[in-house]
Amino acid sequence: MSSGKVCPRLVVVAGWGVRAEMLSELYGNWPGEVVPVSLDDELLARCDSLSEVTDELLSLYPEPSVWMGWSLGSQVVMEAAARETGSVSCAITLGGFPKFVADESWPRGMPAGDFRAFALGIRRDPQRYWLHFLLLMINGAADEKGERQRLKPWLEKGTLVSHEHLCKSLAWLETGDQRALWHSIATPALHIMGEKDIVVRSWANDLPVPSSSSHAMVSGMAHWPGGCSASDCWGAMQAFFASQRGPSWAL
Repeated sequence: MSSGKVCPRLVVVAGWGVRAEMLSELYGNWPGEVVPVSLDDELLARCDSLSEVTDELLSLYPEPSVWMGWSLGSQVVMEAAARETGSVSCAITLGGFPKFVADESWPRGMPAGDFRAFALGIRRDPQRYWLHFLLLMINGAADEKGERQRLKPWLEKGTLVSHEHLCKSLAWLETGDQRALWHSIATPALHIMGEKDIVVRSWANDLPVPSSSSHAMVSGMAHWPGGCSASDCWGAMQAFFASQRGPSWAL
């Protein structure tokens, strides 16, 4: 960021069942303070809904910041932005979605039957199905072999979320519907999606967004925006900031 401008803080909200540090290749270039937020047991024990997670994070980080959310974290970030408290100066979603599960009015989500089967698997064998999800999120990536190597340390660490809280936060994915919010959000927002994402397919043509919102499609990226796609995501963020604030504010 230009030396003439103060770099805002970046609040990074991770997705379902994963550590925010998995995105460190993406946010490691941020020239200011970074606050990684995992949807972990400590946070989920205090919250029984996505709205309560949003309340908690807004109370912890009330100062104006850029908020970035991956996957389920994107819904936290967008709800926080919609509150218009002044805490979210702009929102960035990565592999984000206004609605995760498909129905007759929303064809881009995960088929309801597939979601129910996965949810049943999580209840019966959480470790196995959590590993399945991590591998699913790199499936189809341009450098899938390389992504698997990058994920290996995180696979070995295992999930940081208990069985109870994996099930609780998975239920939020089933019921959440933020289409009206994403359609009308006043806060500037950038939605970065992966060309090869089989978890969340592009919904850009299915939901109009305000002129202050932008879409970016990253070639070869699956659902995980870290790894080999991190530099392209970073470039999309730079272009977005330049368009919002002018070259003097660009990263």
